[in-house]
Amino acid sequence: MSTIHTLGWTLMHSLWQGTLAAAGLAALLTVVPARAARSRYALSVATLLVMLALPLATGLRMGSEHAFTTRMRAAESALPWVVALWLGGVLVMSALAARSWLATQRLRTVGTHPVPEAWRQTLAALATRLGVSRPVRLLASALVRVPAVIGWWRPVILIPVSVLTGGGLTPLQLDALLAHELAHVRRHDYFVNLVQSVIEVLLFYHPAVWWVSARVRQEREHCCDDLAVAACGDARLYGTALLTMEQLRLAAPLAVAASGGSLVGRVRRLVLRPAGATFPRRLAGVVGVGLALTGLIGGAGSLHRLAPVSTDSLIALATGSHDPAVRHDAVKALSKTTDPRVRATLIAVARTDPDHDVRDEAVESLGEGFPGREAVRVLATIARRDPNKHVQKQAVETLAEMKHGAGLPVVIDIARTHPNPDVRREAVESIRDDAPRATAVPVLREIARRDPDPDVHRKAARALVKLGEL
Repeated sequence: MSTIHTLGWTLMHSLWQGTLAAAGLAALLTVVPARAARSRYALSVATLLVMLALPLATGLRMGSEHAFTTRMRAAESALPWVVALWLGGVLVMSALAARSWLATQRLRTVGTHPVPEAWRQTLAALATRLGVSRPVRLLASALVRVPAVIGWWRPVILIPVSVLTGGGLTPLQLDALLAHELAHVRRHDYFVNLVQSVIEVLLFYHPAVWWVSARVRQEREHCCDDLAVAACGDARLYGTALLTMEQLRLAAPLAVAASGGSLVGRVRRLVLRPAGATFPRRLAGVVGVGLALTGLIGGAGSLHRLAPVSTDSLIALATGSHDPAVRHDAVKALSKTTDPRVRATLIAVARTDPDHDVRDEAVESLGEGFPGREAVRVLATIARRDPNKHVQKQAVETLAEMKHGAGLPVVIDIARTHPNPDVRREAVESIRDDAPRATAVPVLREIARRDPDPDVHRKAARALVKLGEL
């Protein structure tokens, strides 16, 4: 048998062989639960390899015998055309794959720049947590819209510049997305994807190959999702990160992204635990996506309840993000850490941040997390000099609530001497609520007699009434 006839019959037989292999995978996936991503991924990859191995085995066998062709002599005249069309398709697909590969490699150098040292340290900490031993570079890119890994031997993680500078993602969410990309590195997914692309080129004509290949990519993402959740410790956090990233991508609406990249399926799988038999699975999916969207909308308000994130990430965003909401969230999260570097960061933000809400949060976080003489001095200065009276009042309240009454002498002095009556009223309330009664009563009597502002006078008098002194 000629080489062309052997190749032609191999292609013809691959149609039913690939269909049978895909049907077997479909049956297995109905049995293996969705949460067993590693098993589902292994089955999908094995099926894809089988779909390549079967035609190769058929071609080798047909090269030495005619068993498959003796009953189909009439079709032999069409085999050269089948082979020609296949070769033409392979050439076209190879050119497209090569162009895509070159464009991907170009992303390493075009429009990229190094990230700050804090981000490199964050990536190193995540790599250690995930067990990634080989070095991984992190670059900011102006050309990508979502985080991506390029390369297998010397992997590079590209992250959009807009995301690195805030861009709507909280520090926790950004760490979760970096963990996902590191999971790809740990699993050698870039190399597997290259092999997968070769199989797609050779078997481009078979719809079942594309279906199995899509399952491989879907389960690959699920495997990395699971590793990212294990690293960041919160499935809901990671689900909201995926939804936020999809909004930032500004490509297609959520419904299109869900049908193409199975985004809704990924979020549903992460957020929901297996439901009881009486709870419909379709309704469970709707509820799961609703919970994730609710978390996305709530974002900043729930940050302090989520899993811990690296201090380096929080410091970088608290001091470098262009988004005030991101700086606010980072500052709030920093108050829960004990790293000695955090105190200097909170002091700097409380003194210099251009947004008064961020300064307000830094003032409160400094008093809660690092009560001490330095914090008292800084808060006293802010209470007297900050250009925003709400920040001044927050500094007064924070001073009054510091442990062991460390800030009360400053609050008393502010109640007596501050030029802004609104701040003096705040100091009066703080003295009433937080000062010992023996200290509060004489101070409040003095202010009730001498303060020139009638509202401050009344506030002090009412405080005395509450304490039972009038």
